[in-house]
Amino acid sequence: MTYSQLIQRLFQINLFGGAKLELQNCFKLQKLLNYPDRSFHTIHVAGTNGKGSVVTKIAAGLEHAGYRVGLYTSPHLSCFRERIRINKQMIPEEAIEELLPYLFNLAEAEQIPATFFELTTFLALLYFAREKVDFAVLETGLGGRLDATNIVSPLLSVITSISLDHTDILGPSIESIAKEKAGIIKPSTPVVIGPRVPHSQIQLIAEQLQSPCIAVKEGSSFFEEENRLIARASLQQLSSHFPLSSESIAKGLEAKQPCRFERVPGPHPIILDVAHNPDGLIHLFDAMHQHFPNRPIRVLFGLSKNKDLSRCLDILHSHAHHFHLVEAPNGRGVSCNQLKAELQALKVDNSRLSIHPSIAEGTVKAKEEAAAHGQALVVCGSFFIMSHVRQALGFVEPCDFIDLNERCLPSRLA
Repeated sequence: MTYSQLIQRLFQINLFGGAKLELQNCFKLQKLLNYPDRSFHTIHVAGTNGKGSVVTKIAAGLEHAGYRVGLYTSPHLSCFRERIRINKQMIPEEAIEELLPYLFNLAEAEQIPATFFELTTFLALLYFAREKVDFAVLETGLGGRLDATNIVSPLLSVITSISLDHTDILGPSIESIAKEKAGIIKPSTPVVIGPRVPHSQIQLIAEQLQSPCIAVKEGSSFFEEENRLIARASLQQLSSHFPLSSESIAKGLEAKQPCRFERVPGPHPIILDVAHNPDGLIHLFDAMHQHFPNRPIRVLFGLSKNKDLSRCLDILHSHAHHFHLVEAPNGRGVSCNQLKAELQALKVDNSRLSIHPSIAEGTVKAKEEAAAHGQALVVCGSFFIMSHVRQALGFVEPCDFIDLNERCLPSRLA
């Protein structure tokens, strides 16, 4: 089967259910595959916001020091292969064509009903083992305790931040979400925690496991600065056991993922950011007002159905002069009509609302209007609109023929 056929088959698994938060499948696959995760050192990162940026910075610091580093992230923006990288290079299609059929056949032969994310996680672990990486930096998918990545025995765990998100799955409070995220802490294994983590709760769990807890207490109103502090503490912890110079750490901290306060080249400010929950949006607009003071803001956005819609819209409406409403075409987005109705309920006048039949059309229109009115354009919200936005803005990058991100439906915690 070709790459396109294989990932389409992988995507088809999504059609029969959402997130499955348990580890039974993963433990079975791990044993059958002879524990591929034990052939390299692992750093495991969880958190509500910031985990993608932190894993990127940690991986970059290790790579600059001369190590061969695997990086596993999710979701992806434009291409499934973005999720699995070694020293910044995406997994080749040929490697997927070789490894994914083996995983499909194994799961079928052993009658293991593995999910999209479980199979993708083992695809990454097999690839990293085959390519003999020195380190693998893994980002959790959802939560931590029952996430498919939590089968590893890391040399360092990291919890970046905790705020209310995925409350239908992880629980309704900071305390319940913190407990799930803290599930990645392993006995006698150091854990780095960020400033927006409930320190006393996590430190108590770490003490019970006899795991050293390194708390980053210096906070920032800007995610980038906060993520740098967490990544620096993580790399400094690793440097106590592995050769890792201060220069390598500094270089690593400069690394950034796309769509994290990413400015599009051009004469007028356009910012792409996947802030999609209240905490993320608050930090995004704090950064906008810092970088572009007194500049009015025009927003193009779409949100996924499992988000705190009313709180997100309350934040957006307090900062934007005009709204361009779009919906991800994968069935996971809130409809434009619902977004419009919710904003109207917040007393936003119809003259400030634009609904677009396509993300591309909305992007072009929003860019033109922002330039004409001297506004900064912010594109934010769901990961699942960003590929279309980037294409409309002229980015040239690998792109799959359909959206191949997994579904994320409510699921009961085991």
